[in-house]
Amino acid sequence: MLKTIVFGIIVFITFSQCGDGLSGGAPVDKVVTVQSAGAKKSADMGATSSTSSMNAEQVAKAKEIIASVSDKALQGINPKKVFKTNCASCHGFTGNLAINGAKDLTKSNISLEEAVAQVYHGRGLMTPYKDVLSAAELVAVSKYTETLRK
Repeated sequence: MLKTIVFGIIVFITFSQCGDGLSGGAPVDKVVTVQSAGAKKSADMGATSSTSSMNAEQVAKAKEIIASVSDKALQGINPKKVFKTNCASCHGFTGNLAINGAKDLTKSNISLEEAVAQVYHGRGLMTPYKDVLSAAELVAVSKYTETLRK
């Protein structure tokens, strides 16, 4: 019984951090829902396809962002803290929570460029973070998600 109550409290806290279910914890005034025309619908919401649903323009922008960030700038970022603050409410602290349609990042096999593009532009219900995170934070958190893979 106690386990059920604790679980219910954890779920309540997690959902309340996700705001309206669309914002992913981002500031509400920054929430924009984006659906890529090439996005594949999958019965397994946790699986990430090896085929990118980001278009060439979005990936090119991501490459530009990555190139603009120096190693020194990345050293000044705590990517785990950025992830915990902006991503964990839907992806979970270990990347496998998958709330509000969030992908299971432990199963992700996308490239760094695709990850930066998804964080920058958003995808599906995921909030675009282009106006929330700096270029260095975008790259750092995208690199951090690679460490969550199993």
